[in-house]
Order: sequence, then C-alpha cells, then structure tokens
Amino acid sequence: PNEDLLVVVAVIAAFCIGESVGGAIAAILYRLSQILEAYAETRGEAALDERGEGLPVKAVVETELGNTEMLPELVEVGAVILVAPGETIPLDGTILEGSATIDLSPLTGVESSVVREAGESVFSGTIDRGGPLRIRVERTFSDSAAAALLKEIQSSARYQTRQERWTERVSAYLVPAIGGAALVLGLIPPLFTGEWAHWIHIAVLFLLLASPSALVISIPLACLGAEMSGVRQGILSKGHDCLEVLARTKTMVFGKTGTITEGNYSISGVFPNGVRDEDLLSVAAAAESYSHHPIATMLKKAAGWTPEVAEGVMEVEEIPSRGISAFIEGRHVYVGNAALLRDHDVLFKVPTRSGAAVHVAVEDRYWGHILIADKTREGAFDALEALRSQGVDQMVLLTGDVLSASRTLASSLGFDLMRPELTTEGKVSTVDYLIDSNGRNASVAFIGDGINDAPMLEHADVGIAVDALDAWNEAEAADILILANELELLPEAMRIARGLRRILWENFCGLLGVKLLLLILALTTALPIGLAMVISTVFTGLALFNALRAFGL
Repeated sequence: PNEDLLVVVAVIAAFCIGESVGGAIAAILYRLSQILEAYAETRGEAALDERGEGLPVKAVVETELGNTEMLPELVEVGAVILVAPGETIPLDGTILEGSATIDLSPLTGVESSVVREAGESVFSGTIDRGGPLRIRVERTFSDSAAAALLKEIQSSARYQTRQERWTERVSAYLVPAIGGAALVLGLIPPLFTGEWAHWIHIAVLFLLLASPSALVISIPLACLGAEMSGVRQGILSKGHDCLEVLARTKTMVFGKTGTITEGNYSISGVFPNGVRDEDLLSVAAAAESYSHHPIATMLKKAAGWTPEVAEGVMEVEEIPSRGISAFIEGRHVYVGNAALLRDHDVLFKVPTRSGAAVHVAVEDRYWGHILIADKTREGAFDALEALRSQGVDQMVLLTGDVLSASRTLASSLGFDLMRPELTTEGKVSTVDYLIDSNGRNASVAFIGDGINDAPMLEHADVGIAVDALDAWNEAEAADILILANELELLPEAMRIARGLRRILWENFCGLLGVKLLLLILALTTALPIGLAMVISTVFTGLALFNALRAFGL
C-alpha cells in the first residue's frame, strides 16, 4: 500500500458513486501536486549539484618526463603541482616557490583574500590571484578542503530536525492507517444507516486529504535551503539539527583569543628584574620552542629564535591555561601567567600597566615579565549587538587571561558575565553550568577558534568555530563552521537559523491545520470532492514554495 494506490482507489470509488467530475478533478490535481513536489525536489538537487561544479577538475603535476595534466583524484601526497595566475588551486599543499594573493571566496562565501608565500599553506578550491606557484601536495583530493566541504554539505541531512524525524515516523504508519480508516468509514456505518453513497464519499475524502507527502518533502527541503543559504555566505552546518538548536539559543559563550580578539599578539613592554631585556626574551622564547600558540610564535619571532635553540630545551610540559615548564640547559624555567607562578610558590611583581603579562622565572627566581597586547576583532561590538537584537539574552566571556587584561575588554563589549584565569576544565565546567541553568527549551552556544576550544565546542548545545578554514581539522568538534575570519557572520547564521524555524513551523502548522479542518468538514458537511482537492492542492503548493524561500535566506 502506498499513496498512489490510495488515490487510485479513491478516484474509482468517486466514479462508482456518481461523482465523476470530483473524481476527475482529484486525479488531475493529485498529478499536479506530484509535479510541484518533483519540481521542489529537483530544485534542491540542483543546489547540491551547483556546489559540486565548483570542485577543481585538473592539476598540472611535475614529473620526470615534464609537466603532466592529471585529474586531482590521481595526484599523490608529496607530488609537486604548478598553478598559474588566475587558476584554481586543485589540492591542499605548501608553497615551495612563489608568492601570491589567494582568493578565498569560493570556499568562505564572502570576499576575502590572503597573501601566501613560500612555506605557507594553501587550500584547494581557492584561486591564485598573483604569480605562478609551485606547491607540494599535503593531502589527497578526497581529504582536501574543497572536497571535504562538499562532503559535509551532502551528508548534513544525517542529523535531522525534530520536525523531520516526526514526519518520517508518522508517514511510515499513516498511509496504511488512512487506508484502514477509509475502509471502516466506507463499510461499517452504511451497514446500519444504509447511506452507502454518503459514507463512501467521506471515505474518498479521507483517502485524498490525509496524505503526508507535502509535509515529508517540504520540511527537509526547507532545511536544505537554509543550509545552502549559509554555505553561500561561508557558514557550514554539520546537520539540519544544528540550525534548529542555534535558533533556540539564549546564551552565547565566547572564547577570547582568536574569537573576540584577532589573536595577532604584539609586545607592548619588556620589564626585566635584574637581567637584560634580551635575556628575558630569549629564555621565554626558548621555553616556547615546541609550542604553536600565537603568543609562543610572537615571542620566538621577537627574540630571533632559531631551531638550534631548541636543542638545549628538555622536559617541556605545557600546563593548560597556565604556561610552560621546561629545563633549559639544566635550569628549571617557568614561562606563563601569574597563576603559574602562584601554583609553584614563586614571588613575582604585579604589572603596573594594563595588558596580559607573560611572567618568567628561572630556578624559582623571578626574571621579569613581558606585556602582550592583542587587538579586539573589528566588528565584534556590532556582532554582539546584532545577536542581542535577535533575542540572545546572555553574553559570556571565558578566558585564561588575568582579570586585569580581560575586564576592560568585557566591559567595552558589554558582556553580561566574564570569567578570567580559567583552565580548560574550568571553561568546560562553566559551559556545563550554563546548560543546566538554561533548561531544556533554551540552548547554549559556544563560539571559539576551533584550535584551543575543542572541549567547550563539544560540551555546548551547539559549538561554532570562527575562521574554521585555517583550522579545518582542529574544528572537527564544532557543529557550525564559519569559514571566514569574520565574526559578523555569526548574526547571519542566527538569522538563517531563525528564518528556517519560522518556515518549518509555518508549513508544519499550516498543512496539518488545513488538512485537519477539511477532514472535520468532510465528516460534518457535504464537502465536494473537487473543492476539497483544490484547497488541499493550493496549500500544498504554498507549502512547497514557502520551503523554497529558505534557499534565499
């Protein structure tokens, strides 16, 4: 038994009781509704195919016999490829020779570009807007950024919204239930009343009106449309349910470094304690030899660090949200924040100037501190204000930085709550507390850079990684990826999520309400079959076109 069979039975029954015009109208309009549904489904498939057309189709590979053009799928890791100006980079890799401005917009969805030089990474799907490049391939095509992005889009429907799950479950049982109900209505009552034509008429209306197909198609179609709207703007959700949860978000928790701030550190002052400035910087840089944190990178650059320095660094221990413990040429060194020195009973001087301080102690003797400045991300204030206007009630800032370095930032951006000097465990505990406090109907979102915030992204109801293109693998824990380095896209993600929720409820309530009303009228009045089918078809079309609106959110 399927929907087509029920309609065929209904049309035959309508002819049998003398309502040939109504039966003919029902057959024609049912076919029309199928055409509308097919059009809507085709529109969704075309959107996915459009993304697939953007994948690179060729790669020029250096070989012993000269340059050879190959399919990107056949190029192995370690091969060297050539990219001319204006061409799409076919595979992820590291630049060996050349420098160029790389257009990231095909991946990020917004106008953005970066300058890349020898030794720096580039991603497949981006465009070389500068000079010729020689690139060593670091990932196979199937693992490249462009292919991984498309794979995520195509598989996102595996995590469905509540409405999708409900309609799928109901539709599995509804068709046989409708057939059984119509059989009962058409056979049992007339055995007692003798009004066969009247009750068969009602049974025909049940068979024609109770189909869930429009709902089953329109809801996932709207979810796909909202997802594709996000992808065009560089917002990738890893499942339809992620947008549903985001739409219910009332509390947003932000990491500081790389999220609210740019993560581009600079030294604002060096304050040694009985040693030279150069010695203080060199010890700090040496201790950070094996760290890839932005502060470590900045310190190594400022001290003129070279790889040879790392040979004297041993027993390095990175203490989360505290700093580094290491032995440098046999001397025990601590480099980190004030909490690190307090934990190890090292006396230190409190900075007299504002800013984040990196303290240095050698053999339990305080050597001084280095003040670090980090610029607030441009557009952060406007993004937070936009989120508040969209219904977010509480903004929370979590950071491992000291209170003095975080208070001014939190105050200037209007955060409702700020927790400084937190370890990773402390941040996770805070997120869990906020989730428990919000209850079941309001969600908690965590927004981080994807590199240092994975535990919080996993614990939050919905985790959002900003600038995820530069940390594709590290952002695996996030539910929603903002590929560009722009916090202003966060309100856009919220707008799309809430627009989707509105469309889903309009279709859900509209279709069910109309069908229920028509079935009640069928039981209580002599509702003509043709009129009922016209009303049902009109609302089916409205629901499908309403779902297609999601592609333009």
